[in-house]
Amino acid sequence: MSANPFIVQRPIKYSEPFCNRQQEMSRLEMAAERSEAVCILSIRRFGKTSLVNQILGRLEEKGWLTLSVDLAGCFCIDSLVREFEKGLYSLRGRWQRLKEDLKGVARLRPQLTLDPLSSQPSLGFDFSRPAGEIERLKNVLEEIVAFPEKSGTDVHLCLVLDEFQNVRRIDPKGRLEWLFRSVFQERGGKFVPFLLGSERHLLQMMIYEESAAFFKGVTPMGLDVLPEKEVVSFVRDQFLKTLDITIPKARITGIYRIFGGHPYAVNWFWSELWALEERSKETEPLDTWVETAVGIILNQRDYYQALNSRLPIGARKVLLAIAANEPVKKVFSRDFMVKACGMAQGSLQSALKILLEEDEIKKTRDGYIISDPLERLVLAVRDMDEEQLAEFVRARISQA
Repeated sequence: MSANPFIVQRPIKYSEPFCNRQQEMSRLEMAAERSEAVCILSIRRFGKTSLVNQILGRLEEKGWLTLSVDLAGCFCIDSLVREFEKGLYSLRGRWQRLKEDLKGVARLRPQLTLDPLSSQPSLGFDFSRPAGEIERLKNVLEEIVAFPEKSGTDVHLCLVLDEFQNVRRIDPKGRLEWLFRSVFQERGGKFVPFLLGSERHLLQMMIYEESAAFFKGVTPMGLDVLPEKEVVSFVRDQFLKTLDITIPKARITGIYRIFGGHPYAVNWFWSELWALEERSKETEPLDTWVETAVGIILNQRDYYQALNSRLPIGARKVLLAIAANEPVKKVFSRDFMVKACGMAQGSLQSALKILLEEDEIKKTRDGYIISDPLERLVLAVRDMDEEQLAEFVRARISQA
């Protein structure tokens, strides 16, 4: 029995089926070779971690060392220090070897602590020094950056910092960002950092504002929807290889366009359909395709409703108005501001600011649109009942 090649609800590992993104992988691989720091920017669930996993796998095959540090659970400087200390320890694999090689560390010992929230034990490593927490963070970062040079061999190191925006949350004034930048600037040609996170608006503030530490200090790289041609080719290849079933190109195109190329939704649909066809051993009828797509859309209605419930009422009203009229070029026109939103100019300005900061909308040359193509779909069909939604999906699959 073949394994389902369409992986959802977790990042895709290296060597698992991955839908190309050849252009992005080439850019990141070249950046690593040049020791060029990169910040990957995209909205939620666009496959940043899966993409980086492919690059790390390629680099490891070339003999690189790689280190991924997840900052999602870091809420203070001390927790940052502990995550980097554990990462530094993992680079060597054995505590004694690390202790012998790190000349700048006074003493290193395992440390068992209790998580204050879960009360679960956690193994860490105490790099004890007569210094404050900022100095401790600086010290361990410098050890990681200098690790390839200190190893005495021709080894390269790629450091991935996931949920990097948490650095700004820990210190809103940006001092920690300046610390990271100052350490990264001292890197040699054998070290490269990649930064990524799930809150694009915060990362944008950290790299695009002239007063920010990483302004012109990293190369921003946007991650867009999956290219249609790549998806069609990938889906056909996987079904043919694993089930010996040929999927019509037009149908794949129809599904792609319904979900706007959203990586999570597209992969979810094909994962569901693959499981159905693996059992039946034949191409499922169109009704099954429609039912599968409708199920995903209805599920995501609840998801986005819960996600947007945190927004102020005014922001939600503007979000729905943009979804119904996008692209909205003249947001302060009477038709949109008064008729569509029922707001005064000041209230509309505040709502737009919130929606932009929350990455709910983006401004294009054609006007304001919903950032997330899956959310755009969900909002566009929010008033349809299940029968109407099925007809909507069926028509779009058939039109392709």
